[in-house]
Amino acid sequence: MPLRSVKLLRGSGRLARVGPRLALAFVLVSALLPVIGLIAEREQRLAAARDAQAEAQQLARVIAADIADDVHAGRRLDPVKIRAHLDQLRGQLGGDVEIVDLRRDSVAGTAPEGDPRLGVDADGQISATLRDGLARTVTREDTGLPLKLVVVPIRTPADGIVGALLLDYTDLYDEVLSAGAHSRRMTLAAGLAGMAAALGLGWALSRGLVRDIRRLTQTAAMFAEGDYDTRAQVKSRGELRELADALNTMAERIAERRAVLVDLATTDPLTGLPNRRALRTGLDRGLDHARRRGTPLSLILLDLDHFKTINDEHGHLTGDAVLRRVAEILKAHLRSTDLAARYGGEEFAVLLPDTVGDAAMRTAERVRAALSAAPFEFQGHSVRVTASLGVVAYPEHGLTTAELVRRADAALYTAKRAGRDRVHGPPAP
Repeated sequence: MPLRSVKLLRGSGRLARVGPRLALAFVLVSALLPVIGLIAEREQRLAAARDAQAEAQQLARVIAADIADDVHAGRRLDPVKIRAHLDQLRGQLGGDVEIVDLRRDSVAGTAPEGDPRLGVDADGQISATLRDGLARTVTREDTGLPLKLVVVPIRTPADGIVGALLLDYTDLYDEVLSAGAHSRRMTLAAGLAGMAAALGLGWALSRGLVRDIRRLTQTAAMFAEGDYDTRAQVKSRGELRELADALNTMAERIAERRAVLVDLATTDPLTGLPNRRALRTGLDRGLDHARRRGTPLSLILLDLDHFKTINDEHGHLTGDAVLRRVAEILKAHLRSTDLAARYGGEEFAVLLPDTVGDAAMRTAERVRAALSAAPFEFQGHSVRVTASLGVVAYPEHGLTTAELVRRADAALYTAKRAGRDRVHGPPAP
């Protein structure tokens, strides 16, 4: 949900506002309050800028990791796949994205064709990221309007850094600043109002105000550290209460945006299944649970047979429909505790907790039979879909995530070599 300015409800009563209270209590120190307001406004602005930068880097890393998953060992970035991936995410990006290779040549992007404003490397920051693999943020002034970019490497396990992703987060930055603009104005207004303060309520009131300001400062610091479950609580009414409400509303909106990013990072947009990253996380957690409890765990890798032929003969829309149909069949034949994921391309994976190898083989056979039982019909095309499946179990076939995935992959290709449309366990090590 986009962040937007928060409409604050004003308190009532003469003594409910900070200005009149300070007029009675702090005539000797009232000159300090505008300074405190300026410092608080500056800290809130810096915290908002850090939040925008952190969100942009997290989103850029998610997209870069997804692009890297599609790069096989020794291969270059594929412009067609990258454009297709960016097109799927276009509505959720919030800014333009450009992918460059190791020579800083543009591979793909969402900006209008021929628009070089993202990839220009006048200060060498893109080159530095391609060399050392560190994420960077860049503020550019050479485009007419200030442009804020985050640069992250695209890294693969086999080839290391193969390129970089540039994300324009200027709109996100402006949006986050706008969300807190009214709060900052209220802070400054409270400080200026204090200049007209006079001695009145004295030391007792000052204790409560200082306590509430300290609480607001501590809450803002926790927000800056990424803890958006914290809520500002003050006993004062008037501007400080309004400021606390504004901070709490801002935290709720940022938490909602984070939830969207988490969903984007762990869900395959085509099938709605968890993606490779979610499967890896689930497999790591499942293995930890199995080790602690001494329970079994099984993993199935599924690869559609001759899927390229389906795409070539019937078109990619038919291929996409087949992938969605496979996801539906997996959901229909699995337990609620099982985890089905799209592993990449035409490959799927299923994590079966508390399941021994023989039971996993039976589950895999049911899925295989359901896929091949009848032709798949889509827009007048009749397509026969079959799959090869590899099955492994913990602890018989491996003790780590990497070992189980490697053995499951070997079992899958054993099924392929044996004639496809079959289920196979891992070959002997």
